[in-house]
Amino acid sequence: MGKGKWEQTFLKGINRNSAFAGFVIAYGSSFQFGYNVGVLNEPSNHINEFYNDTYTSRRHGVPLRSMDITILWSFTTALMFIPGGIFGEFLGGVFGDKLGRKGGILVSHSFMIVGVILSVLCVTAKSPELLLLGRMFIGINLGIGNCIAPMYLQEIVRPNLRGAFGTFHQLAITLGIFIGSVFGLPQILGDDGLWQYLILLELIPVCASFALMPVIYESPRYLLISKKDRDGARRSLEFYLRSKSVDDELNEMEEEAIKMANIEQRSIRQMFAKDIRRALIIACVLQLIQQFSGCNAVFFYSGSVFKNAGVDADNIPYAILGTNALNVIMTIVAVPLMDYVGRRKLLLFPMLAMIVVLAILTVCLSFQKTHKSLAYISIVCILCYVVAFAVGLGPIPWMVGSELFRQDARSKAMSFCGIINLLATFIIALGFEPVQKVLTQYTFIIFIGCLICGFFFVLYFVPETKNRTFQEVADELSGGTIAPVEESKSKDLEVTSVQDEPLVGAEKSSKTKLQETAA
Repeated sequence: MGKGKWEQTFLKGINRNSAFAGFVIAYGSSFQFGYNVGVLNEPSNHINEFYNDTYTSRRHGVPLRSMDITILWSFTTALMFIPGGIFGEFLGGVFGDKLGRKGGILVSHSFMIVGVILSVLCVTAKSPELLLLGRMFIGINLGIGNCIAPMYLQEIVRPNLRGAFGTFHQLAITLGIFIGSVFGLPQILGDDGLWQYLILLELIPVCASFALMPVIYESPRYLLISKKDRDGARRSLEFYLRSKSVDDELNEMEEEAIKMANIEQRSIRQMFAKDIRRALIIACVLQLIQQFSGCNAVFFYSGSVFKNAGVDADNIPYAILGTNALNVIMTIVAVPLMDYVGRRKLLLFPMLAMIVVLAILTVCLSFQKTHKSLAYISIVCILCYVVAFAVGLGPIPWMVGSELFRQDARSKAMSFCGIINLLATFIIALGFEPVQKVLTQYTFIIFIGCLICGFFFVLYFVPETKNRTFQEVADELSGGTIAPVEESKSKDLEVTSVQDEPLVGAEKSSKTKLQETAA
């Protein structure tokens, strides 16, 4: 890769302000999502003992059945957490439009604070119900952040850096999973009597967000297009680009603003309008492909694969920790690749690799009892799968989902995507183990089929968004049309199109056009 092209595709435009803002946004939102994915897995036995001891005491010495404990654990990990996240994704679409990207994230932390307090007090109060309720509040916070953070990250940089900053979201998630696994080890906080403090640690990103978020600026696109605040947008651009020469960026946003001038933020019903229907389908299907790619199944089998390869039982958690570390490392690798290679290639080629790897893994798991050496090949398969997932289906669905829409639909579109993602996660959380007990290792055949379908969907329907403006991508998917305004306004207002009237560079001309159209 030549130095000149590398600078053009990745290094150009990156600076300490945008990098700092990327850290603040991702650490306060995306990191929290990843941390909560697996932080309670390692101390799960101690949490289940807490459930059993508490209800045994309430039932005058009658212990819970094994099925009752399983149900309570399911409520802890999925049945309260995921519905809370779905509600949070819905709120994220509303908050992103009404409060802005920055304001929405800050307000979302109130749910995290309540959730953490309830969860930590559950042991002292001897109330499992507080932990379940706390998990629901935490889920609401994570849903809001998961909706807003990808948009915010991509709206503060030029198109040549949008892929890299969009990948920050997934990078922070993988880092959160890794850190949660580290602190969840029995030698740290995963032991009996300490596991509740794993949840208390979640206040650190919240405090950091409250302290650092006021330093950074609101999204310039939100300020100009949604709030019609041109001066605020200019100040925001000057901060994020560390330059006074932001006329080109302002003009590009004003072109979109003029097209959006007579259009309100879309209602839920209008999200299915013809001009964005194709984009919404693509964004939601990518979320389904991600979740049904087998990522959860691979991590489910990783423990048994390491065990069959002769890894000591006490060391298996560290082997899984190493797998999580590989996921982080490869996501870091994906950051510069995203704007150099492009989204489509980083979806298609890793998906092909995942199909091959899952097929080999299925064969290895089927015959490793008679051929012990296949256990080592299984480990290689798991590592190869993690690499392929981390550079493709891990970060790209969130990123591309944000790139397909104009400003009027982006918040609610990301809300839809997040809801679809969590619904798919919910289905897998409840359905994977029963299916796995019936099909055993052949469960991977289902995921292979999903990946094959997903490959052809991406091949024929997903556009390349690398180095393209939001407006260019939206125009391609909508055929250049924009949904009409509400019926009550359609008789009095006419949507202004500037496709045949390019903006001149002069700020005064652009500003005048924007004011006249919005009047």
